[in-house]
Amino acid sequence: MCLAQQSSASCDFDPPKQPRWVCRVPAHFTLISMIQDNNHILSKSSQPSWVPTKGPSNSPPGHWYASVATIREPAADRFTARRRSPLDQASQVSFTDTSQQPPSPSPSSSPNLPSSFFPRIDYQDQTGKARTWESAERRTRPTGSAIDGVGIVALLDDPSTGAKHVVLQRQYRPPIDRVSLEMPAGLVDAGETPEQAAVRELREETGYVGVVAETSPVMFNDPGFCNTNLRMIHIHVDASLPENRDPRPQLEDDEFIEVFTHPLADLWGLCKRLEAEGVAIDARVGTLAEGVLLAQQLTL
Repeated sequence: MCLAQQSSASCDFDPPKQPRWVCRVPAHFTLISMIQDNNHILSKSSQPSWVPTKGPSNSPPGHWYASVATIREPAADRFTARRRSPLDQASQVSFTDTSQQPPSPSPSSSPNLPSSFFPRIDYQDQTGKARTWESAERRTRPTGSAIDGVGIVALLDDPSTGAKHVVLQRQYRPPIDRVSLEMPAGLVDAGETPEQAAVRELREETGYVGVVAETSPVMFNDPGFCNTNLRMIHIHVDASLPENRDPRPQLEDDEFIEVFTHPLADLWGLCKRLEAEGVAIDARVGTLAEGVLLAQQLTL
């Protein structure tokens, strides 16, 4: 497998065939080690993600996660490895293992981070005692908007079985230095409603076109730490429409996202399996999976 970017080439995940990938290697990287066919493929990336070269997949390739276990391998002091691409001739890359580097400074100790992003809140508790709370603050909320962004629960029907599938994503997240399993999501632009933002973000990140079915109350991502909030938007995707038969994401230059669908009924099982393989589970995906599991167990 290799760092990949969406392209017009085909991709087949059915064994024993191997998927074709297009390599895209940005200039600023952490250590990622990937293995395919017993050949080490080392690359550096601040946004490593694995994208099938033709539209979203309906199931994750089993060998995709082999890279996670090799991230920051202790035995790797310095590597010079051959990066291969079916579209480009092999080239040499060399870099140093980042596991021995000192950790990044915390927000409170970094002289380059403005204190306004980490406000100290003075308040009185229920007993009247004065206290101080340190927090983080997002500054991207549009004027007049009640929320920062949207999360998207996009569902489509399997044409062969009629079972509900949920649209999911995998991408590397630098703050946790891991690949994360997520839902499509994004920030609200100025003048947009949450529903408009959700339809736009779904099309940009996944290529799917859908219709809004439900909007959640305002939800706070981590109220003990920051003010970030969102609405969850449920979107129905009609897989029979021409625009959804071969969806093409419209990603930004700094976005490296793999899109795939998975049976909603097995979302809890998918989370358990991927966590065991080193993938981080976004709380929104985990919460949806737990809700589905409870509904199944309680026959709701």
